[in-house]
Amino acid sequence: MEQTVITGTPNALDTTGLCLLSLDGGGVRGLSSLYILKHLMTQLSRERPELGQVKPCEIFDLIGGTSTGGLIAIMLGRLEMSVDECIDRYIKLISTVFEKKSRWPVSLSGNIRSRFDATKLESAIKDVVTSHGAEETDLFNDGCERGCRV
Repeated sequence: MEQTVITGTPNALDTTGLCLLSLDGGGVRGLSSLYILKHLMTQLSRERPELGQVKPCEIFDLIGGTSTGGLIAIMLGRLEMSVDECIDRYIKLISTVFEKKSRWPVSLSGNIRSRFDATKLESAIKDVVTSHGAEETDLFNDGCERGCRV
């Protein structure tokens, strides 16, 4: 069975089996995953020039991740970003959400402080989603046929 992507062309790598991308998350690990993926995509473009510049959503059948790797999976798969776009947005996101806080993990009253502000994370994710033409309330399975699943 031949698999297709959004462009309606066969999967560039293989027509049998599935091509999966799993991304680790957590600040630098998420960013390093993106730089490794950028290198792989560059190599793919060199080895198969007939493909031109392709996005991960045009190569991988399924993209998933843990922690911020899951957010990267959404950006690459559902929002169909290029790796460079994703790197730019991810750097902005982590600098906003994970800005340096107090050195002390415990407040004067004895409460444990979180590493990041959840409201900033939610706001940053909504900004990423809406800036790429989606609504923050859109479902992942919106009925549109996509070659890449997240």
